[in-house]
Amino acid sequence: MVTELSYFRPMDEYDLKWVLSTEKASYDFPWSQQGFTKVMDDGLAYILCDMDDQALGYACFLAVLDEIHLLNLCISPNFRRQGIALQALDKFKDYFVDSDYEKMLLEVRQSNPAKTMYQKLGFVEDGIRKGYYPVKNSPQKEDAVLMSWALL
Repeated sequence: MVTELSYFRPMDEYDLKWVLSTEKASYDFPWSQQGFTKVMDDGLAYILCDMDDQALGYACFLAVLDEIHLLNLCISPNFRRQGIALQALDKFKDYFVDSDYEKMLLEVRQSNPAKTMYQKLGFVEDGIRKGYYPVKNSPQKEDAVLMSWALL
C-alpha cells in the first residue's frame, strides 16, 4: 500500500518520543533530544503526515539570511521508498519560497542514495566537505557532498 504525504506541521514535545525512536532506527549516529529541541525552539522542525494524521517522517531546517539549510530529513522505515521525501521537499520548496528564502542547502553522505533524489529535484553539487561524517566502527570519515537548490 502506497502512502502519500498530505501535509506537514510543526514538531512539538509530544512528537519527541516517536522522532527519537525513528532517528535511532535510521542512523548510526542519531541526533540527540537536545538537537531536536533546539530546532523546535527555532520553529523549523516539522512532522510529515498523511491524510489520517499519521506521522511519516520529519524534517529539520536552519535559516540563515535568505537561505534555508536542510539539516535532517528522515522518513520512518515503514514508509520509505514511496516518494514521501520527494513529496515533502516539493511542499517545502513552495512553503519556503512564500517565506522569501531563495536557496535550500544541504550536505549528504557521498554514499547516500538520496543524493540521486536531490539531483532529480534540481539540487546541484556545489562541492565536497572532506571527512565530514563519522563511519561506524571505523576511524575513517566519509565525505559530504554540498548541494543547493534555487527556490525561486
